[in-house]
Amino acid sequence: MRNLRTALLALFIASPLFGQAKPTALVYEHKDQWTQSLGALELLEQGGFGVSDLSLGKSPLECEADMIFLGSFTSESEAYKQYMKSFAAELRSYVEKGHLLVQMVQADQTEETPPFLPSSLGAMRADQDFSKAHIVSASSHLLQGLPEISCISFHPRATVWESFVDQKGFEVTLAGDKHAQFPALLEGALGKGRIILSSLALDKQSFGSFGEPNEAIDKVREIFFQNLARHAMAIRNQTAEPLNVTPSPIKAADFVEGSWTLVLLPDIQNYSQYYPGLLLAQTAWIVQNQSKHNIKFVLQLGDITNHNAVEEWENARMALSLMNGRAPYAFCPGNHDYGPGGNASTRETHLNEYLPLKDYALTPTFGGAMVPGKMDNTFHLFEAGGRKWIVLALEWAPRDVTVAWANKVMNEHPGRKGILITHAYMNNNDLRYDHNDSENPQTYNPHLYSTPGSKNDGRQLWEKLVSKHDFVFAFNGHVLGDGTGYLAEKNKKGKVVHQMLANYQMRQLGGEGYMRLLEFLPDGKTVQVKTFSPLYGKYLLEPDQQFCIKLDF
Repeated sequence: MRNLRTALLALFIASPLFGQAKPTALVYEHKDQWTQSLGALELLEQGGFGVSDLSLGKSPLECEADMIFLGSFTSESEAYKQYMKSFAAELRSYVEKGHLLVQMVQADQTEETPPFLPSSLGAMRADQDFSKAHIVSASSHLLQGLPEISCISFHPRATVWESFVDQKGFEVTLAGDKHAQFPALLEGALGKGRIILSSLALDKQSFGSFGEPNEAIDKVREIFFQNLARHAMAIRNQTAEPLNVTPSPIKAADFVEGSWTLVLLPDIQNYSQYYPGLLLAQTAWIVQNQSKHNIKFVLQLGDITNHNAVEEWENARMALSLMNGRAPYAFCPGNHDYGPGGNASTRETHLNEYLPLKDYALTPTFGGAMVPGKMDNTFHLFEAGGRKWIVLALEWAPRDVTVAWANKVMNEHPGRKGILITHAYMNNNDLRYDHNDSENPQTYNPHLYSTPGSKNDGRQLWEKLVSKHDFVFAFNGHVLGDGTGYLAEKNKKGKVVHQMLANYQMRQLGGEGYMRLLEFLPDGKTVQVKTFSPLYGKYLLEPDQQFCIKLDF
């Protein structure tokens, strides 16, 4: 221990802080239920601070320390809650006078928004973890000395804990995504001082049930706390560099007055099994926003359940029925909706018990079913944007007889613009499934399943059905990876067909409530494709999640 302290003293003497009084820190930390550990006092001392415990019964305005440090998950403790109740306003004044306030990870269940934030700064936590922290502001003084990398990762589950889902007035240094939609390390200015918020538990010796830290976090810790000491000194001396405030997360283009919306709900299987509340949140949002977004139709793209289990069908029915009589919708069964345990080894399903045809037959948009009394293959009619549309909702791995029926339906409805929904059509490489293609991946191709009877994949459906009629769209879910795919191709009549994969089931919480919104603008040609979650009230901003297409009208 003596050798360690000697080495640390030598490091401090060699640092730019030597020759000035040590930066001082008052620390409150708590042995929380998640990590069952401490560590802040030791780490701050190693970083170059003179440290002592924060007195929770004393106003921060009576403190002369350069920094108050609130450790990870301290908001669990009753003492912390009382401190904030008594002194949140004084903490703001403490910062304004030229001090630094640092708050580490907190659970959103115990503290969604830091109570000491002024009106000029905003940040809200959510139950969202990430294995990587993307570097948003590489020039930040808090990251100086890190290797020139694009992200930090020191734990497969919890590099970022309880990230923020909104912020204003802060410079975002690290985030759970490249677009700073989920900030993880933020700094804001207030008066002469600064506030730093973190979603990285750098102050904990252990991650408890999440596993032990490793060498990667040790390096990040060393750099972070040394930089923090230098920064506290700069704030004390009023030499801290100005912040580059990160704009609040960009939102998708606002809904344009006069537009109408088509909603896609892909692969709700995990919601039906584990998170029925998220499916209810989706359908409730649709109903509540039907007028605002002029929602004309909702399309569910298969895998309504995960195991074709009664409990899952009950959950799905409860959520989908929320739209009955309010928002017209169609659905197609996926592979998980067939066979024992959802293994698609048979074409037996509980679909028609829990989403029976009698519940839909009298709705104005219902056109008909291939087999009387069964919802496996149906068609639907609606009008929007001054045009007449027809939706064909086809079973998993459509049989030849199903394709023949679909052709018949399209022939009987000339002049309508077609929309095909079926569970497996596009792959995530922007190509249609084609079981005869040996060069491109065919994982999860319908032909690889033991589902009985003839089967048709994406290429076969294109050749036998889609390319022969006036289809404008073909939509599917099913495919994992990044869960997206898009292909625009002219049919046999020379008209462009937009073919699209959308799937979110591989994300946390079974999909985080994300669904795809297609907003048809008043010009009759432009469609804004967006990906939105009512859980977060956020849009995904990646190019494959938000883009515009032009219709060939």
